[in-house]
Amino acid sequence: MGKSEKVMKELELYFNQIDKNGFDETWCNLLASVLERRNQFPPYFCTEGNFGELYELGLEHINKLEKKELGKYYTPEDVSSVLSNWLLALEGDNVADVCCGCGNLIISYLNLIGKEKAEKLLDEKKIYLYELDPLALMICKYRIAIIYGEKYLDNLRCFAGDFLNKKITLPVNCKVIANPPYFKIKEIDDNWESTKVIRKTKEFYCAFIEKIVSNSVSSVLLTPHSFISGTKFYPLRQVLTNYGGFIVSFDNVPGCIFNGRKKGVFNSNTSNAVRASIMVTNKSTCGYRVSPLIRFKSFQRDLILSNTILNEMVGSTYQKIDENNKRFAKCFKDLEPLFNKWNKLSSFTLKDYFSKEQNEFKIDFPNTCRYFTVASSNNLERKGKHIIYARDEQSFYYIYAFLNSSFCYWYWRMYDGGINFSQQLLSEIPVFFDKITEEKSEKVMIIAKEMMENEKKYIKVKKNAGTMQHNIKFPKKYRDNLNKVFLSILGEDNVSCFDEVHSNKIEISGGLK
Repeated sequence: MGKSEKVMKELELYFNQIDKNGFDETWCNLLASVLERRNQFPPYFCTEGNFGELYELGLEHINKLEKKELGKYYTPEDVSSVLSNWLLALEGDNVADVCCGCGNLIISYLNLIGKEKAEKLLDEKKIYLYELDPLALMICKYRIAIIYGEKYLDNLRCFAGDFLNKKITLPVNCKVIANPPYFKIKEIDDNWESTKVIRKTKEFYCAFIEKIVSNSVSSVLLTPHSFISGTKFYPLRQVLTNYGGFIVSFDNVPGCIFNGRKKGVFNSNTSNAVRASIMVTNKSTCGYRVSPLIRFKSFQRDLILSNTILNEMVGSTYQKIDENNKRFAKCFKDLEPLFNKWNKLSSFTLKDYFSKEQNEFKIDFPNTCRYFTVASSNNLERKGKHIIYARDEQSFYYIYAFLNSSFCYWYWRMYDGGINFSQQLLSEIPVFFDKITEEKSEKVMIIAKEMMENEKKYIKVKKNAGTMQHNIKFPKKYRDNLNKVFLSILGEDNVSCFDEVHSNKIEISGGLK
């Protein structure tokens, strides 16, 4: 019998035990067996390293929806390693893993610091574990005991319950590592602090961020990236601005940092998973340096998930949140000077050039985008689109050209980057149309008119949700020509600077392309 067949047979035995004795009792027996080295299960089937996997498979067996409803996302080993390396450099005598689950994060950190330092923390009772699920917490405890010794079972400071409960607190002088739950708050519990962040966002992960950051010396948190610039998350950004650090954010296509597992319940998919971010926060700085929304291919995963590489991708500017700057911009480091010029030169927004009344200067703008944005002077047969009316003929050509340039798409990547391009975001894009000279205005209109004349030639039709959707895919030369004109207004001439913005993989100098 081959190894895979043996594993399948042992899995069948595991599921039978769950059916016979229940999930909790099965795990109590299993943990005791491994800890006492009785080896009732073969070593290739049940080891400290795959407890989390077995736990999830057991959850799937008893209730496929349980994990999804709890908003839990398994933290892959390579991601855990990245978080642990950043935690290592942070201040804090006590170490807490909030929402520890089966222990991937805290065990990754203990392995990183080495046996001697790990045992010192355990001896001094400075490891704190927080988890709503008592069984997952027990698995985490036993994993640590299996590695470092049964004597440490009683030295771990464990808190089984709702972390948001006012009675559950973090220790003093504490640094935190966490992958909190990602799901919406249906009702605010009376036992929580009813903060503005909770009331406005109605997101569990935001509530966890607020409590952790406000009550720790430093933290490394793996969360969705929506808090970085989403409108409803402004109260959370106001809280964060009292502290500082950096934020790294990841797209979920083509590669996803929650991808790459051989087994799993809900997050082994290759698309439509959460767009994640890693936030490193401390109280010794003010403001956050932010990376672009990192888009990478699966073959680049090992390269990307490196603290050295990610540190290089974080921006140079410490962004602070206030009434004049309500969101973090996910800007490429080498494009920050250009972004600053763009903002400085822009006295107006696109909305200033829109007409409130319908007229002949109509533009169709698809509200979904992946690698570029496009505008059409003809009616596009598609469900999702914004219809824009320009205030006059000159504005019509300017808006059309700007939407088809890289500037519009770049703005969306910095302040959103999901799927949809909202009307609000479109309206607020800064523009410098009043700085366009007569000569450059002529160039813009010539390019725009040529594109309008050829729109139908470049229409692409794709079936989506049973409906045929029209889009336009112009040759890259048009975008480059428009970029050249707009960049020249900003005193720049490097059209290739936008290549990384449109790319479906990350470009790393001297590394794998």
